[in-house]
Amino acid sequence: MFRIINLQTNQQETCQNRDELLSLINDRSVWAEDRGETITIQIDQLGEEGIILDSLSLSLPLESIVEEALSGFGFKREKKSFGFLKSNKHKKEKRTSVKKDKKLESLKSVEQSQNNLVEDKKETEKLITKSVSDKPIKTKKLRFGSLVLTIIICLITIASIASLSLVQVQSKKINELENRIQLEEKQGKIEVFGRFFIANFYTGKSENIVDFLSSEMKTEGLELKKGVQAQSTIYESLTESQDIIQVTFVITTTEDSNNIKTIRMTLPLREEEKSMYGYVIVGKPIITGFAE
Repeated sequence: MFRIINLQTNQQETCQNRDELLSLINDRSVWAEDRGETITIQIDQLGEEGIILDSLSLSLPLESIVEEALSGFGFKREKKSFGFLKSNKHKKEKRTSVKKDKKLESLKSVEQSQNNLVEDKKETEKLITKSVSDKPIKTKKLRFGSLVLTIIICLITIASIASLSLVQVQSKKINELENRIQLEEKQGKIEVFGRFFIANFYTGKSENIVDFLSSEMKTEGLELKKGVQAQSTIYESLTESQDIIQVTFVITTTEDSNNIKTIRMTLPLREEEKSMYGYVIVGKPIITGFAE
């Protein structure tokens, strides 16, 4: 009979014969090799009354075939003796067995401590490796997060600038449209004012145009056309810049010599509520040829 003791777990198994022992040791060796583990065992050959006939320590997985590792083991036979000799021998073997058991327990304790140290070392190495491997990942995440945040800020800034520019352009267009509408509303009055001024301008009498002039122009005075009459006056265009209105007319004139001429006359004027006509001339009329 054979007894197999796992010195690491203190588990025991028994085999009735050597063939069964070889098969079991081979299975345990294959199992340990598949899992990459090392197992230390002790094999005892037992007599009829549990007397240890032979002992052997092995490390699994085996480095050779099981028959070679156990060659010469398990072939001892129990010797027959007289009763008192047998009793003495039994006591002696029992004491030997107790000593071996104590030795085995001591060996198990040392091996367990060594295994614990190895496990602690492995756990420490895993923690260090994980900590070191996590640092680049955290750094990459931080860099990626910073890049995304920067891109978002840039997009928001660009969108804000674009929106502000669009608002400014739209505001400018609205102001221009409002000014144009207001100017168009005034066009009728301005056109009447201009036609009336031109008719009096070509009379050649300065007193006829006094009410059309601003105080500055009254002081400066205007040079009137004498011997020239306005035959027709056609409204052409109207613009406004910095409260100064520029209204242009196309005028056909005749001289005393019956010479007919077509000119353009642009009148600079501004709105003045206290004046007689609501507008006043603020500069000299600009007269150019029609073809110019």
